Amino acid sequence: MIGSFLLKKFVQKLAVLFIVMTLVFLIPRLAPGSPIDYLVEDPRIPGEVKEELLRKFGLDRPIFPDQYLDFLRNVMLRGDFGYSFMYQRPVFDVIMERLPWTILLLGTALAISATLGTFAGIFAAWFRGGKKDYVVTLTALFLRSLPVFWTGMILLLAFSYYLNIFPMGGATTAGTEYSGFLDYVADVLWHLTLPLLAIIPIFTARYLLVMRNTMVDIIREDFVITAVAKGLEDRQVMLGHVARNALLPLTTMLAIDVGVMMGGAVITETVFSYPGVGSLIYDAVMNHDYPLILGAFFIVSVVTLVATTVAELLYAFLDPRVRMGEA
Repeated sequence: MIGSFLLKKFVQKLAVLFIVMTLVFLIPRLAPGSPIDYLVEDPRIPGEVKEELLRKFGLDRPIFPDQYLDFLRNVMLRGDFGYSFMYQRPVFDVIMERLPWTILLLGTALAISATLGTFAGIFAAWFRGGKKDYVVTLTALFLRSLPVFWTGMILLLAFSYYLNIFPMGGATTAGTEYSGFLDYVADVLWHLTLPLLAIIPIFTARYLLVMRNTMVDIIREDFVITAVAKGLEDRQVMLGHVARNALLPLTTMLAIDVGVMMGGAVITETVFSYPGVGSLIYDAVMNHDYPLILGAFFIVSVVTLVATTVAELLYAFLDPRVRMGEA
């Protein structure tokens, strides 16, 4: 049963990945502009040079079927994304240099947001209908509505430009010679602070509201009423019965937010000049770097699909009804 479940999910995710990558292949090529326009900006460059560059990168051939068949053969079958037009280096090498910074930023933000949001949601549900619940929920609604790019610019303006407490961008201080590993870690955390402050409140509010509302709904369920009738303490009922069942939709949201955060990293990393995959995607799109766009979106898509698959497995583990449905 488990084997067939995993095989079914694998085939589904593989089909989704193929569709997504096909769209990522098509959309940049159908958009106005050409990579050559960005590689050769000087209008005095002869047209023969541009044509030679088009031949070099294989862009002089028809999109269908030539370029698309190359895409299927190289990317989808071999995992070879080729060379970046901008960096003149293998796409995989360029992405692997940036990916650890994105994992550090988003992993830290996700862990902190999920923890704070879960406990704050339990707190709000415990005092449901009271002043504390009202204040917490209203604050969460306000934070949830903040655009991350606006929050980022306000943080930069206040703490970097006026107060000069945090750096304007980057992941480390350029040209710095560190006396030890701890100095390096401190510098990384110093640069990481403002991007985290831009992301964490928004996602904490998401988890808070979901946890709080789910718990309030579950409180009305028959098994909770039965637990109360048995004489269990409020703490046992709220934590052992209500909060545990409320974690099910939160698990799904966490997996979805891995993809949401990866997409949002484009905005966050661009605002803070953070050298992650998000800013790399922005540069690749702006410069029509087709191989780099394909490689970056492939990584984002795979991470998102793996996360959603893990969430489905966890959901089946936490809720026996899901396993029965699959059986």
